[in-house]
Amino acid sequence: MAADLKAALFIAYKSIARGNRSMLALMMLILCLSFFNMLFIPGVFSGLLDTIIGLEVDTYTSAVMVGPQQAPVPKQFIQNEAQVRAQIETIPGVTGTARTYLTAGSISFDPQKNGVFNRVSAQIIGIDPSDSQKLLTLSHYLVAGQFLSDDDTDQIVLSAAVAGGYGLPEPNDLGGAKVGDKVTVVYGNGVSRQYTVKGITNILFGPALTNVYVTAKEAESVLGASDQATQILVGVDNLSRADYYKARIGALFPGLHVQTYLDLITAIKPVLDAFTYIALIVSVISVAVAAVTIFVMIYINAVNKRRQIGILKAIGIKERIIVWSYVFQSLFYVACGVALGLLFVFGMLGPLLSLHPITLPFGPLKLAFGAQLVVEGIAGFAVAGFFSGLIPARLVAREEILKAIWG
Repeated sequence: MAADLKAALFIAYKSIARGNRSMLALMMLILCLSFFNMLFIPGVFSGLLDTIIGLEVDTYTSAVMVGPQQAPVPKQFIQNEAQVRAQIETIPGVTGTARTYLTAGSISFDPQKNGVFNRVSAQIIGIDPSDSQKLLTLSHYLVAGQFLSDDDTDQIVLSAAVAGGYGLPEPNDLGGAKVGDKVTVVYGNGVSRQYTVKGITNILFGPALTNVYVTAKEAESVLGASDQATQILVGVDNLSRADYYKARIGALFPGLHVQTYLDLITAIKPVLDAFTYIALIVSVISVAVAAVTIFVMIYINAVNKRRQIGILKAIGIKERIIVWSYVFQSLFYVACGVALGLLFVFGMLGPLLSLHPITLPFGPLKLAFGAQLVVEGIAGFAVAGFFSGLIPARLVAREEILKAIWG
């Protein structure tokens, strides 16, 4: 068997060395572009998914979110939140916790100072800024003013979509509230407060798009709460182990409702699924293009060399050696195409996008090429190359010797 493979390799080498260089270059180009397309499109989608999920985690959900009891009797708040957080922070790998109060209200603002008010309904979140900024990056998205301090009780941070005037396609906003302006908030429980706008954030995707922030101290005053929380956000050292931390926290507090960031992004799950399916379709098409290209080239090559194949069989070369020689040719084409594709993606495109990133509304475009994606791509092309060389070679090599020689 070793001798047969050695002979097949020798025949394949001679066939490639004496082959048409232009056709070989064309084959390499087609396979390179197919492999590039197979990596690039899924890489873009994977990068978009990572960016979107990262934005959700960094601005709203954190890694794990703990909510109040839901069964058998739903409760509005988590009681003794300081004690609960202290116990959660004893879990190895937890990097910090923060409490939030969630409420809603109507925000009104008189942009022209003529007694005509614009009103917007929004979710209002009470946070402890010093704790929240250890887990969330809300202050990174400030486009005006400053973020809240823990003791602020008469100030508010608006989102740009609520404030208006930042070119966002929001049909309802306050008409251009700016830092230093006064707004009036009427909470769902009827409490009315006037605040000075301290800052404006501009987060262009996810729940934080229209969120409004006050301090937890102010939220407690409005809601009549103390040492409570609507949610406890939990940061961890390894996002991929969020389910583990969910289980640990659930074991400590079986009555509380514990969710990971993946549980909380159900609103964008259809988008994530669509990206996954599109990436799969593109990958399948890329492998199919490569397989068809190799099949056609090998088949044409074999048909044009029917007489040589007949002569080889006539002098005693086994049919399987001839077939394997074409398989080796096919795998050589695949190897060259894959190598060029990898060089193009990692040696040229990746560094180019790092130097000149494409900016999207929710961040710069990133390419995410996991090891699994690259390995699966190479394996898919190798399998396609193997069968695309095997099938046409067997079709031609099984022809009778005399018929092959006479053409």
